[in-house]
Parts: sequence; structure tokens; C-alpha cells
Amino acid sequence: MHECPHCKQDSITSLQKLCSVAFMPASCPHCHGYSYLQMVHGLKALITWIILSWVFIGIALHQRMTMYLIGTIPAMMFAVDKCMLKAPMRAIILRK
Repeated sequence: MHECPHCKQDSITSLQKLCSVAFMPASCPHCHGYSYLQMVHGLKALITWIILSWVFIGIALHQRMTMYLIGTIPAMMFAVDKCMLKAPMRAIILRK
């Protein structure tokens, strides 16, 4: 669970956080506030995953073993965890 920027409670699931964007924000079940994850964090995760994948591709080509290509899957999980799940969400303030 992740912290809602409105009520500061751990009430937003990881799937909600990863799927939330500005035009489709995540909703907190406690305070019903809306928040989203900025696209910059997704781009950081993508760039990190691409770089790590090319490292594993280089190792696989050098060693001539395709087994090393399996390392791209944990690389993606690492990039999503470090760049997207650890990033704070941005609150959407609705005017009344």
C-alpha cells in the first residue's frame, strides 16, 4: 500500500499507483481524493530498464549464451520498483 497525498494514509494499492495518470487518476478509498503518478517517473523506469536490458544483451552476446537474456525480466521489476513505486504521487485538487 502507498500513501495518499491527501489524507497521508497507506490506502492506494501498487496496481492503482502504476496505472494512474493525470487523465485517469487513482482514488483513495478513505478520503476519496484523486492522485496520479507523473509521467517522468515512468520514463525514468523505461530508460533504466532499456539500459539494463542492453547490459544483459551485451553479456549474452559476449558469452554466447542466451540464458543471460532472462535477466531482462528482473531488470524491469527493479526499474519499476525503484523509479515508479518509490516515487511520490501528485494530488489533484478539485475546486468547488
